[in-house]
Amino acid sequence: MASTSTRPRAAAAVLRNHNQEILLVKHRWRDGSYSWILPGGGLLPQESPEEAALRELEEETGLKGKILRFLFTLPYDLGTSSIFLVEIDADAEVTLGYDPEDAEVEHKMLEDVAWLPTETISDHPEVQRVLACLQEI
Repeated sequence: MASTSTRPRAAAAVLRNHNQEILLVKHRWRDGSYSWILPGGGLLPQESPEEAALRELEEETGLKGKILRFLFTLPYDLGTSSIFLVEIDADAEVTLGYDPEDAEVEHKMLEDVAWLPTETISDHPEVQRVLACLQEI
């Protein structure tokens, strides 16, 4: 019987300018393709999803945040990812951080971090769900 391994994940949704911009990281995948995604990653042993979202946010963007609320759970190929709305200091500066998994691969996984206008990435499924949740609040 084949074992199926799951790895819970968590991610931070950080918005500014009245939800007109969202913070995303440019992630390069093992096959060379890339995607703009919410800062996030796998939970460490004994780590809560909230703790993981804040840790990943700081590792990948240099930002410290505070969880405001749980937004939704998103399925992915190895399990589910818990998405949280996170608040940061208004004057905090974003810097491209690191992914500890970079040591295990031949290329750097994080290539960029940027505030992207939500209207220009309206077809992005995670961003659509985040914005839909915020309209319900």
